Amino acid sequence: LILLFLIFLILFVIPFVLGIILAIYHGFSLNIVLGIFFICFLVYIIEVIISARKVFYNRHYFLTDFLLYVCLFLGGILLVIFHTDLNYKDHFHYQDQNNAVYIVEVISPIHIKPKSVQCEVEVKKMTYNDKIVLTNGKALAYFEKTNLSLDLLPGDLLQLNTNWKTIKPASNPSQFNYKLFLQFHQIYDQAYINKDNWELLSRNHYSVFSISNRCRNHFLNLFRQAGIENQEFAVATALTLGYKDELNNKIKHAYSSAGAMHVLAVSGLHVGIIYLIFNGVLSFLFRYRRAVIIKTAIILFLIWAYALLTGFSPSVLRATTMLSFIIIGNTSGRNANIYNSLAASAFFLLMIDPYLIMQVGFQLSYLAVIGIVFFQPRIYKRLKFKNKILDYIWSITAVSIAAQLITFPLGLLYFHQFPSYFLISNLLVIPAAFLMLILGILLLLTSICFPISNAIGWLMNLVVETVNTAVIYIDDLPFSLIEGISISIKETYLIYLVVIFIGLGFSLRRFRLINYSLISLLLLFLLDLHEDYNLINKKQLVIYDVKGHIAIDFIVGKEHLFLSSEELYNDEASMLFNIKHHWYDLDLSQPVFKRINSDNNLLLSH
Repeated sequence: LILLFLIFLILFVIPFVLGIILAIYHGFSLNIVLGIFFICFLVYIIEVIISARKVFYNRHYFLTDFLLYVCLFLGGILLVIFHTDLNYKDHFHYQDQNNAVYIVEVISPIHIKPKSVQCEVEVKKMTYNDKIVLTNGKALAYFEKTNLSLDLLPGDLLQLNTNWKTIKPASNPSQFNYKLFLQFHQIYDQAYINKDNWELLSRNHYSVFSISNRCRNHFLNLFRQAGIENQEFAVATALTLGYKDELNNKIKHAYSSAGAMHVLAVSGLHVGIIYLIFNGVLSFLFRYRRAVIIKTAIILFLIWAYALLTGFSPSVLRATTMLSFIIIGNTSGRNANIYNSLAASAFFLLMIDPYLIMQVGFQLSYLAVIGIVFFQPRIYKRLKFKNKILDYIWSITAVSIAAQLITFPLGLLYFHQFPSYFLISNLLVIPAAFLMLILGILLLLTSICFPISNAIGWLMNLVVETVNTAVIYIDDLPFSLIEGISISIKETYLIYLVVIFIGLGFSLRRFRLINYSLISLLLLFLLDLHEDYNLINKKQLVIYDVKGHIAIDFIVGKEHLFLSSEELYNDEASMLFNIKHHWYDLDLSQPVFKRINSDNNLLLSH
């Protein structure tokens, strides 16, 4: 299975993905790439015909394979060119926007902010200078919070009077680049629209996304009617539907520190649990082999119905597509293996949107599944328990170790942190997610019988309250979250080489591969020493751009003096977003903090 996966990966996915990544970061001429692609593809077809007739095949088979790689590589580049909205002249960004009126379509579920309602829109047409121009292009719209804006659904057609503003790049060193993040979603502009500057023109009641969001909103109301409220409601709806708008920062931080944040974002875990639930029920009903196709069709319908209930969020669509390929592959029974199914699903999703490769969720999802499929059976076999409860606990532990083993380098790269007690928290939150999804299904089925649905709501409240208490307790434990870890992309690659060589060495019993892991570890150590040497003598004066605050850093080597208001210094979210990532990258120690009081003058408090 490992060799089949590697062959498929090398032949198809790797050159395709390399072409996508190269095109995202470097511009290419469409005509030149298209010309080279057609030439290579034509020669490839000729080579395939020749090899099929066994004419000169032994001499030229390597050329056929090489041309296939080149075609896939160029295909990745072409996909990015075709999927980049700014490459089209009718993008609204290129039009005269003075005194323009826009007709836009809402294309994402709304996100409720403290003072506004956020959603993505696509600009369909615009009117300026008595001209109507058909356009394309996405933008980020923030509507003044009213009953009308809170009722917006995907598919709604709106008229806007606004001025779009280009999204600003990150203004602080090492700060999260929100502009680049939105560019990967083809969004370059944003605007705030007050209640008097927009109106609803029409609503498409029959679009898939509109139906999806109405279903999700109906399910949210069922939770409220069952007596679930406050942070129990926020966590319950996040666990079951992926609705995270009402989660407060304390709960988010607690779940993140405990290594359980993944259960609050509906993804592969939740779709997998839904599959296990219905597969167990249907396996009892459809015991005959001939009924396997019927059972598969029903399961596929049910997991996509669940995706509909969650509002078709990107993470759910990704997980549902991935699982659908795996289910179909297993049903076909033609020597299908999960690795090929995973590669095929990734190939399919990237064909639809090549920019998915830049999304952290996409990377983590596929790595986690590969890690679980590859490492979990090997870890699980190391220990045997006759007691069913201990065996169940060990199986969950093996899954957690396998997923963490393959995803922790990306966690260090993107989030600069590692949850120390992830094994303990996952032993709690994974069964809780399983139970919450079962209760959610029962709540939906019994919603017309209020006494039963209220009893289920009470039980859901109890489960969530227990889980929240436990997660907060884990978060409060000493060293629950190791923060401030900063690694470069090169170091990330080296860590993955260590993991891959060790995994393959023990699995294939080729212990020479362990030597390569040691070499990779040595290179990682030398690279870290080189970075430390470059940073040890660094001197910087940094004035951070933080709205409403003054923040100044005097940095010498790993020591630094930080001047700011106490309000900012104690605001963990603001510090992390604006400042702390720079501290992590420079491997700084805890700062010497001096408080600034800002009235009419600046007073430095000792």
